[in-house]
Amino acid sequence: MLSWPGTMLLPGPDGLLFNTLNYDMENFNRDLLSRRACFVLKSLLAITLNVLVFTLISLPSLADEVHKTANDHFALIITGKITDDKGLPLGEVTIAESGTNNITMSNADGTFTITVVNEKAVLVISHVGYTAQEIAVKGRKRIDVRLVLSSLSLDSTIVVGYGRQKKQSLVGAISQVKGDVLQRAGGVSSLGAALTGNLPGVITVATQGTPGGEDPKIYIRGQSTWNNSDPLILVDGIERPMNSVDIGSVETISVLKDASATAVFGVKGANGVILITTKRGREGRAEIRFTGNATVKVPSKLASKYDAYDAIKVRDQAIERELGISPSSWYSYVPYGELDKYRHPANQAEAERYPNINWQDQLVKKHVMSYNGSLNISGGSPLVKYFTAVDYLHEGDIIKKIDNGKSYKPGYGFDRVNARTNLDFNLTRSTVLSANLAGSYGVKQDAYGQDSWEYRIWQSIYNNAPNLYYPRYSDGGWGYFPLKRCLP
Repeated sequence: MLSWPGTMLLPGPDGLLFNTLNYDMENFNRDLLSRRACFVLKSLLAITLNVLVFTLISLPSLADEVHKTANDHFALIITGKITDDKGLPLGEVTIAESGTNNITMSNADGTFTITVVNEKAVLVISHVGYTAQEIAVKGRKRIDVRLVLSSLSLDSTIVVGYGRQKKQSLVGAISQVKGDVLQRAGGVSSLGAALTGNLPGVITVATQGTPGGEDPKIYIRGQSTWNNSDPLILVDGIERPMNSVDIGSVETISVLKDASATAVFGVKGANGVILITTKRGREGRAEIRFTGNATVKVPSKLASKYDAYDAIKVRDQAIERELGISPSSWYSYVPYGELDKYRHPANQAEAERYPNINWQDQLVKKHVMSYNGSLNISGGSPLVKYFTAVDYLHEGDIIKKIDNGKSYKPGYGFDRVNARTNLDFNLTRSTVLSANLAGSYGVKQDAYGQDSWEYRIWQSIYNNAPNLYYPRYSDGGWGYFPLKRCLP
């Protein structure tokens, strides 16, 4: 017998009679439909909530995309004028849009034009010697800017011919560089070479590279005369050579370039003046500083040439091809058996009789070392202040020093020792006694009787044939061909 919840089954003529089945089935169907409707509503509500949450999460990025799209189509042309604190126009002023590569420069009359692509753009206006400014555009199409001189550059002092002067009251053409900047040129032992590229209007030209002769030729605002155009060099007010000062002892270097700045020096300052101020002691505990440099010198590029074997072989080939028109050249022909002795000598006697010398290897080193060490001590008390420095320089040369069996070795080299002591005595509150003690001792090794043509040795390397002679023979002789050995 079947049963259904909430119904009663009664017997009848047709078997089982469901007298209440229809009513209960209708209630079941309505309950099923209501459950399905609730399920559908719950599903729709869950989907709606998920879409709403996703929309809220994606809203900032969508806003950024919309803002970015809007900025891609945004372009604002801004014009303006740059002036100084006196109202005079400034040219070559840099106007840049912050955070981008959008940069322009002002014209000679101070006007400028720039196109920004961001509604919240910020312009950065900068110029050498002036305080930089940042200005928000805020939709403006016209922006006028007045730059103010930097207080740091106004208050700095410059060493002039007769003392020190503030930069804001300076009228002469004077450039200055500090010793700390010069020390950045690592591996440079010459103070003149360290000036290269550090001072406007100063041109340095290297004339030679021999040890001790590496000080460059210095021109201030170009060459003013065909004769002596060297500037006047003063070290602490005393005329001295520039190579007598160590780079580590330099406080500042001032270059006086025009007539108004060099007038106090008279005719000696016609080519410009270089004022070197050395360091002085400061009150406080002693400060010890050591600086050491080691430099490797390597020939950058050396030209090559044929050795004796290849050179004579080329000549033999030319003789063979031109024998018909020049039969007499056959007397200069070298047979192969004799030619092979230049490259493969059987013994020392054949090596000396058939020399095959590479003059570059004989005279030029692969590399050479140079050393420079500097030690200075500074300090002081309320009564006395001191600065003491000692510098040692050794410069090697790529030309070999050959032992000639005598009391000296020919070649090139340079050794130098500099010593300096600067003292300041406070005698009274208004009286200071200063004492500067300096000395320089250098030994330069050069070729005897060397003329102004310092490239003669290089010409000899490439002009001398590889089979000219043997450098030093087994009997101690130098540079000749012993004809007596050819005799029976």
